[in-house]
Amino acid sequence: MPLFNYKESKIAYSLVGEGNPLVLVHGFSIDSRMWKPQIEFFKNKYQVITYDMRGFGSSSLPISRYSHHDDLKAFLDYLNIKKVNIVGLSLGGEISLDFTLMYPEYVNKLILLDSSLSGYSSTVDWNVYAKEQGLEKAKENWLNHNVFKSARNKPLALQLLTEMVHDYSGWHWLNFDPREKPKAIEKLSEIKCPVEIILGQNDLDYYHDIAKILNESIKNSNLDIIDDSGHMVNLEQSEKTNHIIDDFLQNL
Repeated sequence: MPLFNYKESKIAYSLVGEGNPLVLVHGFSIDSRMWKPQIEFFKNKYQVITYDMRGFGSSSLPISRYSHHDDLKAFLDYLNIKKVNIVGLSLGGEISLDFTLMYPEYVNKLILLDSSLSGYSSTVDWNVYAKEQGLEKAKENWLNHNVFKSARNKPLALQLLTEMVHDYSGWHWLNFDPREKPKAIEKLSEIKCPVEIILGQNDLDYYHDIAKILNESIKNSNLDIIDDSGHMVNLEQSEKTNHIIDDFLQNL
């Protein structure tokens, strides 16, 4: 993967296909490989842009205060891209929301998959006991977390998820993360671009609650719930997810 140098960090990225830019933002502890089904589906219609966020995949670990939304803006400026469609899952959805609020002029349409939300207090115990039990046990604990319960029943999704978690540095479990975290929950009504919200039916109640808040707070939004899927909806039900995204991008 080529690297983009920014503020003493290197951001690994990939560009596939031609057309209007479609940026895919991955979730926590995993990396841009999670978008394999989407890259294959959309590469003949769009310029599909994926990258590993700072601290994940092949990108640099954090060494000073930073923000993912500013990283994304600098990355798009580096590519000389000023208008995009953005898809984000989980933490990637949270970052996509933050980016849309900070830089609304860059965003044409926004798609949120089982998204988290900055400023919304978590009701979930995310502790994997990395410091107490070691990194390898922590990864095992993470893969056995309820957030991945549904994905564990989908062999192809589980295989890719396991590969990515195995390769994860575990840095965020072992260190203080100096990431800037805006409170998007307080500003959702400011979002004016069309927003598609996708949720796996079997995801945690936490993500159902967030999806409801997003749908009620963002005027120009639509919520689709996909059956027989949990948190990793893009992998567990890739065909359904792809078609919802495709219809939203083409028809709205």
